[in-house]
Amino acid sequence: MGVVSSKTSLAQQHHTATDAGFHRSWYPLCLARDLAAGKVIGRDFLGTRVVAYRDAAGKPVVQSAWCPHLGADLSVGQIVDGRLRCAYHHWSFDGSGACAYIPTGDKIPSAARIFTYPAEEAWGLVWAFNGERADFPVPRIPGAEPDTIDHQANERGERPWDTWVAVSNGVDFQHLRTLHGLPAASMPEEIAVEAGGIEFKVESPYHLQHGRITGTNVFAQHLRMGGQDMFMLFSGAPIAPNRSSGFFVVGVPKGQGERLPQVRAMVDKLNEEDAPVLNTIRFRRGLLTASDRHLARYFRYVEEFPCFLPPV
Repeated sequence: MGVVSSKTSLAQQHHTATDAGFHRSWYPLCLARDLAAGKVIGRDFLGTRVVAYRDAAGKPVVQSAWCPHLGADLSVGQIVDGRLRCAYHHWSFDGSGACAYIPTGDKIPSAARIFTYPAEEAWGLVWAFNGERADFPVPRIPGAEPDTIDHQANERGERPWDTWVAVSNGVDFQHLRTLHGLPAASMPEEIAVEAGGIEFKVESPYHLQHGRITGTNVFAQHLRMGGQDMFMLFSGAPIAPNRSSGFFVVGVPKGQGERLPQVRAMVDKLNEEDAPVLNTIRFRRGLLTASDRHLARYFRYVEEFPCFLPPV
């Protein structure tokens, strides 16, 4: 295979939010442990702002943060009688986003509602899907279920990159050797591409790497090194073009929780090695070679990925 080239620029297509919006993916908003009952959390998200809280059953709810009355930020409001109440004039909104109460007794306008995102809790994170409905299930970690591993979710803070650029590392097998110095890393012959994800598996008597990209912002993997299994999930949510919030999850088989600090140290090292590159990259899809064939397929996957523009 020779040089892979492209007439289109991913940088031009995806580094700025267009009329098409952001990718229709599951995005992590906050740590589940931070979303206590009765608490409202505000987050800048997808070029706008959202609120997250728990309903009466404890399920997370994620909605637009701007009150349709005068635009007050609902994250400074409260949960009253199971509804999200605006701090300004006490308009209240139910879990579907409809205004259910106005204290003045005025007739509630039919358009008085806030956008409600599909929301789930998984892997210690609260997730929101960018769309009216979820196109695929919440991200999974290969070889693991939430009740089969001990896991811990962590927040990385704001990062100066688009999430899909960082996720390209998941199929950039060269950089495992060059940047991270992992000589045992090998490249799969094929990667499986589906509508909502990419998956691959490389296995030998000495190691296992089973990786999965979900959407364009999540890379999760099951690793086995030296006979020990470990699990990782890296993800982020766009704040605005070229800005994202980062999260990661580390895990070990159930009952081996004492190994979590060891896996966390490995992940911290990987993150620290990636950061100087990703913090300064002026990403463009340049000249790719035969060894970049999986990267080339990933970039095509990103180009074809559907988008949605949430209400602002």
